[in-house]
Amino acid sequence: MRFKSKQVALLIMVLGIAAGSSVGQRQIEKIDRGMVAIAQSDGTVYLGWRLLNTDPQTVGFNLYRQTAGSEAVKLNEYPITRTTDYVDTKAPKDRANNWWVCPVMDGKEQAIGGKTSLPANPPAMQYIGIPFQGKYVCNKVAIADLNGDGQYDYVIKQPKQITDPGVWFPSTDTWKVEAYLHDGTFLWRKDLGWNIEQGIWYSPMIVYDFDGDGKAEIALKTAPTDVDYRNQEDELLKGKVAAGPEYCSILDGMTGKEIDRVDWIARGKIEDWGDAKTNRASRHLMGIAFLDGKRPSLLVLRGTYMLMRADAYNLDNKKLKAVWNWSGDDENPPVRGQGMHGMHAADIDGDGKDEIILGSAVLDDNGKILWNVGLGHPDACYVTDILPDRPGLEIMYGIEPEQEKNGICLADARTGKLIWGRQEPTNHVHSQGLLGDFDPNNPGVEFYSYEKFTPQSYYTYSMNGKLLSDKPVGVGKPNVLYWTAGVVKLCSSGGQIRHYNGSAVTPYEGTVLAIADCLGDWREELITVVEGELRIYTTTIPAKDRHVTLMQDPIYRNDVALVSMGYFYPPQLSYYLTQDSAKTIP
Repeated sequence: MRFKSKQVALLIMVLGIAAGSSVGQRQIEKIDRGMVAIAQSDGTVYLGWRLLNTDPQTVGFNLYRQTAGSEAVKLNEYPITRTTDYVDTKAPKDRANNWWVCPVMDGKEQAIGGKTSLPANPPAMQYIGIPFQGKYVCNKVAIADLNGDGQYDYVIKQPKQITDPGVWFPSTDTWKVEAYLHDGTFLWRKDLGWNIEQGIWYSPMIVYDFDGDGKAEIALKTAPTDVDYRNQEDELLKGKVAAGPEYCSILDGMTGKEIDRVDWIARGKIEDWGDAKTNRASRHLMGIAFLDGKRPSLLVLRGTYMLMRADAYNLDNKKLKAVWNWSGDDENPPVRGQGMHGMHAADIDGDGKDEIILGSAVLDDNGKILWNVGLGHPDACYVTDILPDRPGLEIMYGIEPEQEKNGICLADARTGKLIWGRQEPTNHVHSQGLLGDFDPNNPGVEFYSYEKFTPQSYYTYSMNGKLLSDKPVGVGKPNVLYWTAGVVKLCSSGGQIRHYNGSAVTPYEGTVLAIADCLGDWREELITVVEGELRIYTTTIPAKDRHVTLMQDPIYRNDVALVSMGYFYPPQLSYYLTQDSAKTIP
């Protein structure tokens, strides 16, 4: 396997084996092979499984099929080493089948590493469905292992979002949080009550293993459910929740029972956040960061457009214990209005500890400002290795407030210094944009965004700041993901996963909620919701090579954890994925 120096440094940091390093090994998420079987319309069965970062370079796999309890049949003559997928062309469809893989190391077959199955006469479907308890549509989904079996489960928040603090109208229902195992088993439901208004900025949620026991907990914003704090008197605030307690709660992933709670960042005087209508006071976010380089800390944020505050906690012995708290007004000069509609966490200074990308400003792991580029609120913000030949990570921005220049820009993640920026004015660069290598005619990563109030203002830039196109990509708010045999990403929009401005590859139904490498080999899954069902679409295109599962990359895993709150920003890697980085054997 060939790594560039940046990738080697990252690997050393993650494993905590740097000479003289005081930062220990990060808490490791234990995941299995994620083996999946998908029946195809041509009668074949596509099989995929994970390559793990603990696998040696020379690992191979033996694949077995067992039909209706009969003796197992080995499907490969020699260990499978080039990819971690296989198309079974001879599986008897009229009977139930089980498949499993066994790693082969130094010529010796190891214990079973992953299993999957299909019933007799399975329907040909591109997705795995998880039925809900009724015909509703969820607003958000979180992906994490709830029961510690190494497989990813799903926590949803339903019904669908109906309101935003900026264009507010009364909630017509209450949020319900529900948990499902990967096989569709329903675990529990929690009603958040009328004091959590029905909008994503009122109800951030993060699901992660905060205490290191191998099972994920649910962290979310809560409020009392036995008293109704909706204002009934003030004409400006009528129907809104502008008073009453607010909490950060931790729930047990398997039962939904509250483990502990602490006070949320106080709203105080509503006007201090930027307006008197509760718009800016109602901007809440949550996140995860490995602040000490060893364990995940929970982050609680309030404020985006003006006043900004953040609290950090550790979950110790079933108790949330404060690590630090930060207010932008305590900085000199004050940090205001630099937040995004989400957040990222990444080790951008190479000390093994995560920094917190709030938007145009970044907090160090100790809760102090590291830098502030001062461009205001970015709607689009991505952290990854955009320039692979340049040391360190970079941050791509699309800035919402009107700018004379640099409304689209690339910054050095360590220092905030701009590397390049658009020199022409922008009015309102809108939405989360796209970042990824999705144009096969242009080498490297591209960034796409557009103006909200200026018709026909579309921008696709190269990683070096060259304007490549002024045409829209896809329909509405597209996303990009790894789906085909190569490392060029495909676009998903309008019910189709397709090549960049080209032919359709795979249809899908529903609203896209997440993209994550949660099943099969290193390609990503597209997670959507239709009425009454969550769908995990997975590729059935045979791979050409193999890569370690993306979920074991620290930035990628953190980005996946954040899809359950704020804007959906498709996850990024901490390294530049190329064919050369494939962990294959010719």
